[in-house]
Amino acid sequence: MVADVENYPQFINLISALRITKKISETDFEAEAIVSYKMLRESFRSLIHVDRENKFIRVTKAEKGGAVKTLENTWKFHELSDGTTAVEFFVEVSLKAFPLNMLIKEKMAKASDVIMGAFERRAAKVCKPVKSGKLDLSAELSRLGLKV
Repeated sequence: MVADVENYPQFINLISALRITKKISETDFEAEAIVSYKMLRESFRSLIHVDRENKFIRVTKAEKGGAVKTLENTWKFHELSDGTTAVEFFVEVSLKAFPLNMLIKEKMAKASDVIMGAFERRAAKVCKPVKSGKLDLSAELSRLGLKV
């Protein structure tokens, strides 16, 4: 679902359009997104690496990144003992336009929560639900070597 970037505009309000511009290999491709927020509209290109075997996705700025100065976004998926999945999500971005960069810095934590919430709602719609009993999440994260 995360690697299916062309569907992002269906469930992430900030992204008004997204298309794959170049397939580099079976695991790597370039995509262009148009992000719209109030009166602002910017496009940027990113490189996406999908490692299905290790359940890992990395997104970085493409060579001609557009409005993006730097971009580092990673997703790591960990299967839990009850069949559910814990997701490690990291994003750090800076924009070329100083005023927009200052705005995004202030809003980044909230934007990350909004984006993750959009993915959670999308997963609830498109993924098969797992009947889960009581899961000790702290113990699971500890077992995986992850911080709570």
